Amino acid sequence: MEPDAVSGSGRIIKGMAGHGWFDFLTRFRSDTEEPVQGLVLSGGGSRVSFQLGALEYLYGHDLIAPTRIVGTSGGSIVAAMLAQSADPAKQAEALAELDRYWMAMTSADEMFAEQAWFTRLRSQAGDLMGLLGSGEPGAAHPSADTEEEPVDSETRIRQAMADDPSRDVSWSTSQVWTLLSSLPRIGRTGVSLASSVRGASLTQSMYRPGPIVERLLYESSFDSASVRTSGVELRIAMVGLNSGELHYMRQDGRLVDRNDVPLPGVEQTYDIELGIWASCAIPGVFKPVALGNEQYVDGGVRENVPVEMAVTGLGVTRPYVVVASPLGVRADDYADRDIISTLVRANFITSDEAEADEVEWARSAGAVVIDPVVNVHDSMTVVPELLRMNRDYGYMRAAEEVLGCAEAGAANRMARARLAAWRLLDEQAGGDAHDDSGEPGTPEELAAACARVRTLVAACDQALLPPGADTWGYEAG
Repeated sequence: MEPDAVSGSGRIIKGMAGHGWFDFLTRFRSDTEEPVQGLVLSGGGSRVSFQLGALEYLYGHDLIAPTRIVGTSGGSIVAAMLAQSADPAKQAEALAELDRYWMAMTSADEMFAEQAWFTRLRSQAGDLMGLLGSGEPGAAHPSADTEEEPVDSETRIRQAMADDPSRDVSWSTSQVWTLLSSLPRIGRTGVSLASSVRGASLTQSMYRPGPIVERLLYESSFDSASVRTSGVELRIAMVGLNSGELHYMRQDGRLVDRNDVPLPGVEQTYDIELGIWASCAIPGVFKPVALGNEQYVDGGVRENVPVEMAVTGLGVTRPYVVVASPLGVRADDYADRDIISTLVRANFITSDEAEADEVEWARSAGAVVIDPVVNVHDSMTVVPELLRMNRDYGYMRAAEEVLGCAEAGAANRMARARLAAWRLLDEQAGGDAHDDSGEPGTPEELAAACARVRTLVAACDQALLPPGADTWGYEAG
C-alpha cells in the first residue's frame, strides 16, 4: 500500500492513486530540461467567476502561456476555450470573450434550468413534508428496447437543454388509484407527488443545462476544430458511473484513463462539446452523459483539482493551479437534522478532504496555487454583483500569489468587506441577504460598511487591485 505523506503543516496527505507521493519531484525540478508550463482548473459551477479573475491577472501580466491544460467540471469550460490556440494573446482573447458571456448572466436559471417535476415538487413542498416514510409508487421507466437513431453532439446537447420528459407526465385512472391506495395520508396531493416521482425517474436530474451552454458553444466564436489542431494538450476530467473510474477526454476527442493511456477497446473519438457536458454533469443536478457504453458524470466526483494528470500524465514542470472553491467545512449543528441533510453533509466533508489533499499535492509539486479563502458565492448562485465581486477576488488572489504577499491577507479582507457591504445593500433594496442573526441592517451600518471598503482600497497595494477598484464602496451612493 502507498504510504501516506506528511505535509509541512503536519497534515496527513493520502498518496495519489497509482503514483508515489514524491516519485516525480526529481523530474519536476530539472535544470537541464526546458520547463513545460501547464494550467489546471478545478470545478466549481458558477464559481468559475473566481478563475476568470485570476486568469485575467495572469494573462494581463504576461505570466502564462500554457501548452498543457487540464480542467474539471466548470473548469473544463474555461480549459476548452483557452485550448483553441497555443498563442497566449489568442488565449487571452478567448478568456475575455468567455468573461463577457459569464458576467452577462443575471439569474441561476441561465446555468441551471429546472426540470418541470422539480419545480412542481418545490411548489408543493409544504404539503409533502413529513411524508417521506409513506412509500412511493413504482416509477415508470422508458423502454430499454427502443433503439435510438445516432445524433451529432450539437443535437444531443440542444435536446438536453430543451427536452423535459417530466413536463407532461400523465397517469391513468388505475395508476392514480393505486398510488392513492398506497399513500392514503396525502389524498389528492398524491397525484402531484406521483407525477414528480415519475418525472424524476425519466429525467434523472433536477436541472437541465441553461442557455449559457448554447451561448458559449454555439453563439460565441468557440471552434472545437481549433481545439483539436492548436497544439495545446487538453484533458477534460469525467467519471464513469458504470466503471467508477476517472477518465479524461483529450483535445482530439479520444478517451484516456488517469494515466493518460487510451481506454482499451474504445477507438471512437467524440466531439469536445460532449466532453465538456460530461465533465459538468453534477450527479443529480444534471443527467449523466452517455459516451459509448459508459455513463459519465462530473469529474469532480473523483478529482476536482486534477493536477496529477498535468504533472505525471502530461509532464508539466511549471503548473499554475486555479481552484474555484474555498476549502474547509463551516461548523454547524446537525443534532436534529433529517437524514438527507446528514448524507449531504457527510458527502461534502468527504469531498472537501479529497480536494484538500489534491491542493496540498499541487503545492508540494511546486505549483503556483491560486485559491479562495472567502466564500463570496456558492456554486449554483448567479447574482451579477457577486459574480463580479468573486472575479475581482480571483484577480487579487492571483496577484498576491505571484507577488508573494498572500500572507498579508489583503484580498481576503477586501472580499469580506465588500461582501458585508453588498449584503446590507441588498437588504436595503428588499433582498434576503441577511446575516446569521436574520436581522436586516440599518442605513448607518451600510454607510459604515461602504466606508470600510473605501478605506481598504485606499490602503491597498495598487499592484493587487483590478481595474475598477476605485469605484468600490460607493455603491450605496
